Amino acid sequence: MSNIELQNKIDVEKWLESETKHFDMCGSYDYCAFCNKEEYTPCANAFERMTAQREAERLAALEAEAAADAAANDDDEADEIISLGKVVDIETVMKKKAARKSLSFAEKYALSDEIVKERYAVLKAALTDTPKGTPKIKSRISKQCDTYRRNGDIVAKITIIGTSLRINLPLDCDAPEFNTGKMPHTDTGHKKVYAEVPFQFKVNSKLALKRALTLIALVK
Repeated sequence: MSNIELQNKIDVEKWLESETKHFDMCGSYDYCAFCNKEEYTPCANAFERMTAQREAERLAALEAEAAADAAANDDDEADEIISLGKVVDIETVMKKKAARKSLSFAEKYALSDEIVKERYAVLKAALTDTPKGTPKIKSRISKQCDTYRRNGDIVAKITIIGTSLRINLPLDCDAPEFNTGKMPHTDTGHKKVYAEVPFQFKVNSKLALKRALTLIALVK
C-alpha cells in the first residue's frame, strides 16, 4: 500500500469514527504524536514512523534480553551474543576481521553501531508492515544479507558493506525520476545476487533513511 493509499484509508476511518463519536478524532490517535501536518500525507507518515519506532524498541528489547542471557552464561561463553537470531562469537569475529576474512550479515550487524542498528530496524519495519488481508512480506537472513519476499518475489535485500547500511530494490536504475540527484544510487544488476533488485541505495544519514522509506513505499 502506498503512502497516498494509506492516507486515504486513515482519512476515511477517522471521518467515520468522528461521525460516530460526534467529535473530531484528529490528534487523538497514538500515531498523532509523530505527525507533521506540513507533510503531504501526514497521517500515513506518522503511522509509519510510529510503527518503525515500535519495531526498533522491540528489537532493542530482544537484544537487551539476549545480552542479559549471555551475561548469565559461564565465562567461556561470555563472548557469545545473539545477533539477528544467530549466535555470534565476538572474539572469533574480530579475528576474522583482523585477517580480512569475509563476515556474515549477522556478524557485521553485531559489530555495527547503534545508529546502523536503529536504521536497519526502521527499514525492516517499513518492509514487513503490511495491511491485514494483503500478502505478507517475509524476511530471511542468509549469510550475505537480509532478503524480503512477497509471494516468492524478492521485494528487497538489505546488506552491510563496511560500515554502510544498504538496501537493494527492484527499481529501474535508469528511470528519470531516480536520476534527479535526490536519489543517488548504484546499479548492481550485473551481480547475480542483485539481479532481481539492481537498485542499491546507501542509508547512511537521516535524509537517506527518509528517502529509503519513500522508495520502499513505492515498491510496496
